[in-house]
Amino acid sequence: EKGGTERYVQILAEGLVRRGHSVSILAEKFPKGTTVPKGIAFQPVRIPPGPAFFRRVLFSHACRRAVKKGRFDIIHDVGHCIGADVFNPHGGVEQVWLKRYFASYRQPLYRFFKRAQRLLSPREWALIFLQKRQFLSAATHRVIAISPMIKDHILARYPKLASRKIRVVLNPADLALYNPENRDRYREAARDRLALNNNEVAILFAGNNFRLKGLDPLINSLSLLKATTEPIPPFRLLIAGNESPVRWRRHCREAGVEDRVDFIGHVQSMRELYAAADIFALPTFFDSFSLVVLEALASGLPVVTTKWCGAAFLIAGPETGIVLNDNTDIPALAGAIRFYFDAAAREAARAAAPSAVVSCDTETHLDHILEIYHHILKGKIHG
Repeated sequence: EKGGTERYVQILAEGLVRRGHSVSILAEKFPKGTTVPKGIAFQPVRIPPGPAFFRRVLFSHACRRAVKKGRFDIIHDVGHCIGADVFNPHGGVEQVWLKRYFASYRQPLYRFFKRAQRLLSPREWALIFLQKRQFLSAATHRVIAISPMIKDHILARYPKLASRKIRVVLNPADLALYNPENRDRYREAARDRLALNNNEVAILFAGNNFRLKGLDPLINSLSLLKATTEPIPPFRLLIAGNESPVRWRRHCREAGVEDRVDFIGHVQSMRELYAAADIFALPTFFDSFSLVVLEALASGLPVVTTKWCGAAFLIAGPETGIVLNDNTDIPALAGAIRFYFDAAAREAARAAAPSAVVSCDTETHLDHILEIYHHILKGKIHG
């Protein structure tokens, strides 16, 4: 399955070809059975088997050799190629991600074990070493941060990197595909398939790393909502993602909310799921941007997330969503979700949320990327 970075590379490559450019994608492997669109070339980068940390370093050097042979105009790196013209770290700064990754473990002893495991890993140190070289390489003309949050993290961790070299370019979404009108097209049929009653409030969570994306506190917040003595509508949590639900079902049983949670696995058509939902909740420990938050807002859903979500800055007030400072504050999380149990609050979001993401369409994104490319090419010519 494609992750966020792979989805982005596909969107970018297809968009550049649409604008009349030719694109080569270098990777260690490609999905089997993938049809290569005209104008895009897949170039496998072969490296020998060995330890993971060694393979990371070998892959970086193999990419450098390949791009030198290719005589490309622009090298745009979303991985580990030192010396690319554009460095676009989709996961953000590794050390910041690690800190939030450790925070996502509830048990202190297990958190200590995971911290020791990661910090003693040669693979992790190889990644940090490579990323530092990528940020500080003189050959890196521009660093693209996919959110203002990521730009702040980069400057805090690498103060020697000139601020002028960093450009914030938000991840794109297909705003023609995700829009509030989908509610009228798909809602009734989608809710029927999910066995949702008309009066049930559907809370949607979507992601492929349930722990890091905050499913644990979200389940705990449902327990508070279920136990409230004040009148609230019936509600259901829909969980979309590829992760095995076994341990999470156990957590739901322990929290007493097993009857309020449905694990629906991989979803082929997310726009239909957004249409079926009433609230989108992603109380994440860390997400450099979060395409699903962007898509949910574009679909007219109020979003409950945290300050550790790079897309949170798009949420300006309760008419579009609520941004929490601490996702482990379970009463605050439950209160934020409960706020949108009110039909009028959800209807206000349906009208206001799409306007928060109008600047995130694919064509605007391509304009920004091509502007960066042209600026670099102009500098190379004059240089």
